[in-house]
Amino acid sequence: MKKAISLILAVLMLVSVFAIMPLTAYARYDSYEKKKNDEYEYLVNKEGTVEVYQYLGKDSEVVIPDTIEGYPVIAISSYAFESCDFVTKISIPDTVTTVGDDAFCDTAYYKNEDNWENGVLYVDKVLYEASEDIEGKFTVKDGTTAIAYYAFVGCSKLTEINIPGSVKILPYRTFRGCTSLTDLNVGEGTEVIEDQSFWGCVKLENINLPKTITKVGVRAIANTAFYKDDYNWDNGALYLGNILIELDTEFTGTYTVREGTTVIADSAFEECNITRLYLPKGLKILPQSALNLCKHLKNIYFNDDLEEIASICFPTYSEMSVIELPPNLKTIDYRAFSYTDFTEVKLPESLKTIDAEAFVSCKNLKEITIPAGVEKIGQEALGYIAHIYITQDDQGYYTTKMDDFVIKGYPNTTAEAYAEKHGFKFVDLTKEPAEEPSDEPAVNPVVTKKKANPLTLAAANKTVKAKKLKSKKQTVKPLTIKNAKGKVSVKITSVKLRKKKISAKKFKLTSNGKLTVKKGNYKTGTYSLKVKVSAKGNSEYKSLSKTVTVKLKVK
Repeated sequence: MKKAISLILAVLMLVSVFAIMPLTAYARYDSYEKKKNDEYEYLVNKEGTVEVYQYLGKDSEVVIPDTIEGYPVIAISSYAFESCDFVTKISIPDTVTTVGDDAFCDTAYYKNEDNWENGVLYVDKVLYEASEDIEGKFTVKDGTTAIAYYAFVGCSKLTEINIPGSVKILPYRTFRGCTSLTDLNVGEGTEVIEDQSFWGCVKLENINLPKTITKVGVRAIANTAFYKDDYNWDNGALYLGNILIELDTEFTGTYTVREGTTVIADSAFEECNITRLYLPKGLKILPQSALNLCKHLKNIYFNDDLEEIASICFPTYSEMSVIELPPNLKTIDYRAFSYTDFTEVKLPESLKTIDAEAFVSCKNLKEITIPAGVEKIGQEALGYIAHIYITQDDQGYYTTKMDDFVIKGYPNTTAEAYAEKHGFKFVDLTKEPAEEPSDEPAVNPVVTKKKANPLTLAAANKTVKAKKLKSKKQTVKPLTIKNAKGKVSVKITSVKLRKKKISAKKFKLTSNGKLTVKKGNYKTGTYSLKVKVSAKGNSEYKSLSKTVTVKLKVK
């Protein structure tokens, strides 16, 4: 039913991938191995899981196994049962969390109207497709293990969706275009919301997600009512419970992620103008494309809980040159640092995996020290430069070695094996000469460090009446400034109404947090005032500036 829509969206997805991350679109290393047996053609992924790629059997009643070659079966590809019109029944194991679009569209089971329940087709425990005619409130059955890609696309009459926690993944674009959807309720247990899952649900304003969410994809809730409501943005950032969805690209200076944040959405800081970033305790993954194109970034302050840096995470051509990675980091993913300008990267002893092309095209990184505990270094992870080519007949990229690249490490380790395989110079750290003692007397410099300024800001939404403003000014207190050390100054840097910039001349904010709205004619709506608060500091404390968004509703 939705095959044509799926094909169109697939084409659009490819276009967007090429536009945003061209090098990624030319990936040369398969992360899986394709195999087959008498019943299935399947993919064994690098993580040691199986995706059923195509059904080769002839049975009318199909029982998909929960393991193949001892690996758990977790996914069923798009069109996996293409041309299998003889299949009347399908059993799917609970291990399956992902089902591609049109996986079962040619089967007799799909075409049998008796298998559809009130416009919805379940294939065993998988919600496979919903008719565009379903309307109002819909609750996914308890025990459902997966929802197929594009299952609810175009369900423009759906107003509320309730999803049990047994559904581990809310897949790519599954609810795109549900233009009447206002409420989303997800049960405890769901872990992933994939890219653009609710993109374009223009009326979606009430979103209830569980604490079990560990990953949120790019633009998962973009263009929703929740996303567009200025009241939901705090100091240029959009949070959803413990999840940081996005930081406004206009935000400048230092940004500290809110304490208690355990998930940052993919591309959350992409193209931002931040110079310094502080990550909170409890955050374990710095997500895919998180800092991509943040060209003004100078420093990032990690937390000790961080375990993984995801693909294409760090900014291309930023102002950073030296970086020391956090002490408990275990994984550096595919192309995490590609095209960065680092001259030195300090890897922690905890590190286990450096994935393929993790440091590709890092032209200024001439050497790196690999800890003894690293168990895997992926293909061309270190010491290679990528070159993209596009011809009339082909497109892709090739790599060349950095002839002067040096790997430092320990004998009989993954580092030594990688250097030998790729022909790089290897420096055995156990044989490096000890530093010669100096004849100069020891000097113990006294360094006096100022403490961080404890300035804190708290913004509260306030309301004034347009009718009263016509005759006299009104004063409210939307901002609380505490713990500042040194003289405090306050400046309104911009004012927006419905995303449009307007003059700030009618607003005056004092250092005690009081906002005076001068008399005059005002359009109704929510005014967002971006405010810079600075504490000068003193002999004991550093100076500090923070930016906060003050929201004023004129009604």
